Amino acid sequence: MTIRKVGVEELIEEAIFSANQFDEIFLWLRDRQNYIIDIEVTGTWFNSEFIKAKGTLLRKFTSQIFTDELYLLLEEGELGSENILIGRHIVKIPRNFRKTKESLLLYPSIFVLRNSFKVDRQELIFFRGKEYHNAIEWLESFLPKFRITCLIDGILLSEKKAEKVVVYGTIKKVENREFIIEVLDAFDRENPLNEEFKEFVSQDWVIQVSNKSDIGKVQPQNITFQIGEELSLSKKVLEVKDLLVKLGGKTIIHDVNFELNRGEILGIIGESGAGKSTTLKAILGEYDYKGKINLFGYNARDTKTVSPFIGYIPQELSRMYGNFNALENIVSFGRQYGIPEDIIIQRGKKILEDLGIALVANQPVDSLSGGQKRRVSIAISMVHNPHVIFLDEPTSGLDPQARYELWQYLDFINKEYDITLVVISHYLDEIEYCDKAAIFLKNIGFYDFGTPEELKNKLPGKGYAVEIEFKTIQLDILNILKDIKEIDFVIQRGERIRLLSNMKREKLIDVILAKLEENHIAIDSVDIKVSIDMIDYFTFVSTVKPKIDKAKK
Repeated sequence: MTIRKVGVEELIEEAIFSANQFDEIFLWLRDRQNYIIDIEVTGTWFNSEFIKAKGTLLRKFTSQIFTDELYLLLEEGELGSENILIGRHIVKIPRNFRKTKESLLLYPSIFVLRNSFKVDRQELIFFRGKEYHNAIEWLESFLPKFRITCLIDGILLSEKKAEKVVVYGTIKKVENREFIIEVLDAFDRENPLNEEFKEFVSQDWVIQVSNKSDIGKVQPQNITFQIGEELSLSKKVLEVKDLLVKLGGKTIIHDVNFELNRGEILGIIGESGAGKSTTLKAILGEYDYKGKINLFGYNARDTKTVSPFIGYIPQELSRMYGNFNALENIVSFGRQYGIPEDIIIQRGKKILEDLGIALVANQPVDSLSGGQKRRVSIAISMVHNPHVIFLDEPTSGLDPQARYELWQYLDFINKEYDITLVVISHYLDEIEYCDKAAIFLKNIGFYDFGTPEELKNKLPGKGYAVEIEFKTIQLDILNILKDIKEIDFVIQRGERIRLLSNMKREKLIDVILAKLEENHIAIDSVDIKVSIDMIDYFTFVSTVKPKIDKAKK
């Protein structure tokens, strides 16, 4: 084995093995299983011609190395003294290839393995034919998000005969446990120059792949998937229009309207029992509804299509395994998406580090604090790379400091991971962390929607108030201020009183001071322009606006 330097920084580790050294090959590979391994093999092709070919070592779809056989993806090579290797080939070489009864494509004599220390990001995924159902599960998870090409060697049945084929193309869709390929290239495996086969395939450049022996379909013996560019989705992540939900004949929510663009944080904020969770369950397909709900431009009722794009964190943490540690929980849930375990572990460790819980990642979840448990639940929801995560009351029961810390992490994953967030909360001040908010009020249901600034600007004073501070607040002071006709609303905040009014503030101050002087009431200080917050907003809308709306009805 040698290590040589290429260029200024790149190092390449190189090892040469004979065909009798399979044990040594597997030991060498085991210590380098996190890296992409390039391979050069010299030997005899199935037709007894000399071959020297280059390619890449293939691993199990779980990213582990095989222990009894090598699978190679050969991409270029020389056959005999004049010919070149046509097309790419998936080659299997058993450990005891000289004793095997199966016919092989390649009989090796020398292997040259090269490690450039490039981490294997699992962009090339390999499945054997007997792992077909795992391949379908993987496809169903990744196809909605990425352009995926595939290389398949298998059997194509025609009415005349069964041909060994190699097919390369772009996967268009998965349906009924089969998938359809738009063919980019195809050839007879044993005779790549077979023009008759080319003509047969070119009749229709779409081929169906199935694990059944059906005429006109390819039955795969080996499959590689190549993950390509991420598919562009609608910029509008969520659109809810005229939503109505009835349960047991009773209307729970009605006339719900809001929308959310990619990269934003939406707060669904309001009192308990106002319809927040009902709205979320309708979006996630748990409740039937009338109206329109679209996720990334798709109908939310099409849960099979939209589910790969979304993550969900329920209010109850009972879905996590308390006796498992954080990483074990991530692996357990990640397997449900068909993601290879090594990818889950690699991704999970990075997420846990970014969420500040790497140091406690080996402890049972039950031993963690409430805030740490919440971050574990967030990490679990992120493992399949969702584009939007729905969080149901994530800060419920946390102390103020833990709530603040959790929102810092939510803001981090929103910006650094480019994940859109929908957060349900009954803590009114949490609107300030959101780009947009859908407001729900008890006995009213959905009430309003907008950015925090837009919502506050709808109040008298356009987002500002006159604030007066008193040494002590007495009931008669509040009554005197409420009786001033120019004041629309009075909000008490300890020894301070905020006054909402559409009157010009300078004139309003004159009116207020005159009234207080008339009643011999002293003040400590006056601020004529104080920015109101969402506590002020909710204090106003939960008392004044519902009464007005009911009166209109």
